[in-house]
Amino acid sequence: MTMLDTLFGLIPAASRGQQWLAEDLQLVNWGGYDGAHRVRFSPGATLLCGGSGSGKSTLMDAYIALMMPHTTPFNGASNGGVTGRPRGEDQRNILSYARGKLDESRTEEGTRMRVLRGDGTDTWTAVAMTWVDHDGSHFSAVRAWYVPAAARVLEETVRVRASAEGPVDLAALDGAAAHRFSDASLRAAGLDPLATDREFSARLHAVLGIGAAGAGSKAMSLLARIQAGQQITTVDDLYKRLVLEEPETLASADAVVAHFDELEGTRQRMLTARQQVAALEPLRGLRLRIAASAERVRLIDALGDLDAPGSPAAVWRAEKRLGLLRDVEAELRERTRFVDAVLREKHALAGAAESERDALAEVLRASGGDRLETAQRELREVQRRLETVRDSRVRLDEDLRALGEETTREAFEGVLARASDAAGAAEAKRDARATYSEAMTQRTAAARELAELEAEERAASQHHDSIPRPLHEAREVIARAAGLSAEDLPYVGELVEVRSEFEPWREAFSLALGGFATTLLLDVAHLGRFRTAIDAVRLPVRLRYEGVQTGLEEVRGLDSSTLPGRLDYRSTPFTGWLQDRLEDRFGFVCVDHADELGRHHLALTLSGQLSQGQRGAHGGHGAASVLGFSNARRLRELSALVETARARSTAATAASRVAEEALDAIEDRLTRFARITRVSWDQVDVDSLVAEQERWTAVLGEVAEANPELARLQEQIAELRERTERLRQEIARASVERERIEAEWAVVVDDVDASQATLDAAERAGRELHDDERAFLDARFTLTEAAASGSASDVLVRFDAALASAAQRLEEDRRSAAQAHEQQRESVGRIMAGFLDRWPNPNLIVDPEASAGDFERLLDALETSGLHRLESEWRDSLLTLSGNDLTSFDSTLGRSLREIRERIEPINVIMQDLPFYDDGHRLQITTRENQSEVRRRFRRELREVRAQIQAVATEEEREQVYRRMSRLIQRLRRTAPDFGDLVDVRNHVRVSAERVDALTRAHVALYDHIGEKSGGESQELIAFIVGAALRYQLGDAGADRPRYAPVFLDEALIKADAHFTARAIGAWRGLGFQLVIGAPNDKYSAIEPHVEVEYDILKDTRGRSWARPKVGLAD
Repeated sequence: MTMLDTLFGLIPAASRGQQWLAEDLQLVNWGGYDGAHRVRFSPGATLLCGGSGSGKSTLMDAYIALMMPHTTPFNGASNGGVTGRPRGEDQRNILSYARGKLDESRTEEGTRMRVLRGDGTDTWTAVAMTWVDHDGSHFSAVRAWYVPAAARVLEETVRVRASAEGPVDLAALDGAAAHRFSDASLRAAGLDPLATDREFSARLHAVLGIGAAGAGSKAMSLLARIQAGQQITTVDDLYKRLVLEEPETLASADAVVAHFDELEGTRQRMLTARQQVAALEPLRGLRLRIAASAERVRLIDALGDLDAPGSPAAVWRAEKRLGLLRDVEAELRERTRFVDAVLREKHALAGAAESERDALAEVLRASGGDRLETAQRELREVQRRLETVRDSRVRLDEDLRALGEETTREAFEGVLARASDAAGAAEAKRDARATYSEAMTQRTAAARELAELEAEERAASQHHDSIPRPLHEAREVIARAAGLSAEDLPYVGELVEVRSEFEPWREAFSLALGGFATTLLLDVAHLGRFRTAIDAVRLPVRLRYEGVQTGLEEVRGLDSSTLPGRLDYRSTPFTGWLQDRLEDRFGFVCVDHADELGRHHLALTLSGQLSQGQRGAHGGHGAASVLGFSNARRLRELSALVETARARSTAATAASRVAEEALDAIEDRLTRFARITRVSWDQVDVDSLVAEQERWTAVLGEVAEANPELARLQEQIAELRERTERLRQEIARASVERERIEAEWAVVVDDVDASQATLDAAERAGRELHDDERAFLDARFTLTEAAASGSASDVLVRFDAALASAAQRLEEDRRSAAQAHEQQRESVGRIMAGFLDRWPNPNLIVDPEASAGDFERLLDALETSGLHRLESEWRDSLLTLSGNDLTSFDSTLGRSLREIRERIEPINVIMQDLPFYDDGHRLQITTRENQSEVRRRFRRELREVRAQIQAVATEEEREQVYRRMSRLIQRLRRTAPDFGDLVDVRNHVRVSAERVDALTRAHVALYDHIGEKSGGESQELIAFIVGAALRYQLGDAGADRPRYAPVFLDEALIKADAHFTARAIGAWRGLGFQLVIGAPNDKYSAIEPHVEVEYDILKDTRGRSWARPKVGLAD
């Protein structure tokens, strides 16, 4: 199609001076319009009037269904309160129109829709419009839908889009409907089917000349908004909602955000890759350590035991020891030569010293040395005896002092005489021992009594009764055996308490009840099982028990003159039975005097004497009472007994200590007597031996004075004797060393043979020690440099000592390696599990052996791709690209603002030739920019961020500008709270209208708030502004009339009087438009004079609508 470039853009060449007028609208099965219907339109204005719900909007919606995209909602005049998707199930839609929906009703199966047609059967519907040009040319457009009975959504229908060069008759489509609107059937009906909505719209826009430069969708969108007739209160709102489309800034912001999100997503993938690499990198080291640990375990297993013949470890030890043994042999050989030389030297020196000593001894004897030698010998003997006697004298002095005697011969003999009296001493010892034994017996008995009483006191404090501890313990044993609790086995004494006013009778009541007070009661229902359970139980005390009937009613107000009436009872299941038993067998009358006993069959005195007819009993006083379900009295009694027992125990302890000291004193005296009797006075006579020592000392002096040379000779002989002895000792030591060396050499020879045999056996068997095995053992057991220094024997000893724990150390090494292997496997498993927890991958499993290669390949792939290392390069690209996006967005903001102002100019040009208000005035649209500090800061930040992006130099600056840019882009998201104020440039300007003088263009009046004007003024104002805008959108602003003339107004022009309605319709007509107006019955009177054709829209009781011409066109 040929287009011409005009002031208002590219428009079809065929549109000059031409105009397409709507000739008629045809419906088949559309809503309430059942069957075929045709509505013919006036070239000027047509009025559709009718009551609410009669079908006016249904006709209007037919036009929308034919011409508008599927996003345009139906029934725009009344859909303001309806929510949901346009033409969705919550609104009027094609399916509801096709079936003629009447209403909905509730049934047992749920909500059911009542329809005119298509209830369980297929149906079809169609809408068509025919336009006529000034030269009589016709063009028709058709939309039709074949609706199967099961269709629930539009996609399940057969949709038809078709056109025709000339008029059409929709009723003729009935035959095509029988073929489900196949293309062949449509062509047979004279239609040209089109495949898509886009092709259909393009065909209509091209033929009818709708929109400049192919912008027909904008013109149709404006026509839809005009038809909807939405409530508008300001000129600004009118212009922005009806004239302006969504600005380019919104799409530009979306593009900026989308681009940033795309790059940010790449960044997140990079960060994820970096985290994955960091998470997986330890796997390599762990795998190496796992392999090393496994190799260590294998190596140790292969080495075997050092003591196992033929094992690699044994071969290694034989090699090492053989070398050390050779060194020891050489060392022993050298030591043997040295010791032999020493022995020869010492033997020669000893022989020479003996010869010299014998010669000097002969000289000494010839010079009178025999007397001197005798004196010396005797003096040595006296000195020896004197030391022994002095020791005995010290012990004797100590014993005599202990016995109170002095150390004289007379005192000694007196003590011996007294010590000979054995019979008296034995009797005294027996008496002391008997006294000590009696004291210890009393001490033990007192301590035992105190311990028992203290235990009884502790036990009593844990029970709220007066039952002795042994009975409690016995009950616990049989209760456990029978599977019962202590509460199931009460003693009679636990269930009763002497009333406080009868406390003096406690002992009498205890004596009267006797053993019955310590009888166990149990439910008779448990008796058989109880007897069986306790039969094998052994008890230190004998227990009596009785099976009783539980749950009997308790008796109140017993006779207080009898024993049962003077007791309080604890409320238990056993209490009722116990009261009956006491009344029956222990109903003793309490009397004050014994002479009253005979007056009653059963009677009891305060002293405890009782009578039972001719029988009676008395005595047993002093026993502890077991009556009471409170332990206070029992604790007081026990406390007093404990204090008494503690005093007796203290006294007994002191008496036993005194007896013990007396027995020790007698035993000490007798022991000293016994020692003295074993000594004679000669054995302790120090004085006589001192005198003998002085006599021999004098003899030595006399001999020395007679021959001075004898002393020198004696000294020389003594010195030679000592030298000879010393040399013989040295010879002995050297001989021992020689023997030790020989013995050690024999052992070494045996060890050499054993080591060599091990090596020979290994060589014959072909067992070689591998280098890694030798290196491991060398590193593990080779001595340090300090330990390897010293003699060869010491080194061998240290080596053997090191190997003594070799088996344990090897086992520890193996265990350590195995543990390390397992720990490293667990670490690998944890890394794998942690990785899959953060980044699930169905192709990977947590298996340190089977999946290790998969994880390493993944790591290799991550490192090969280098994603985790590209963040810096990526950030540079992100900043550059996003900076360009921000620059483009900033330019779009300015350009869109200019476009809003530029859009107004052609509209004002159109309106400057149209009289407004009267012939002397015109209407013009003006704009005023809304100043906003938030927007100014936003634009300023845009520019600053762009400048920062260009100036960034360091990594820190790059990170700062990235974060700032990220915050800025967050404000460009549609979900941002200030998105509309910052991005939608329609909010940056305020649009108003003003009335100006037609000649001078001087300002006369301002039109801003439409709601402040009357209905007529508002309609006129809207007609001028929207009509002019529509002319501009249709692309015919410079033509005498628009190429596409039809404008549908649903419930418009209904608030104005005749004058302003005439002006509004005149405005539309003056702009060259053909009007189709829908109005309710009670609001069309002001419109009626200004239309050429009028239809009444009617509906019958069955819900069927039709259009009846009230003022029709001539045929």
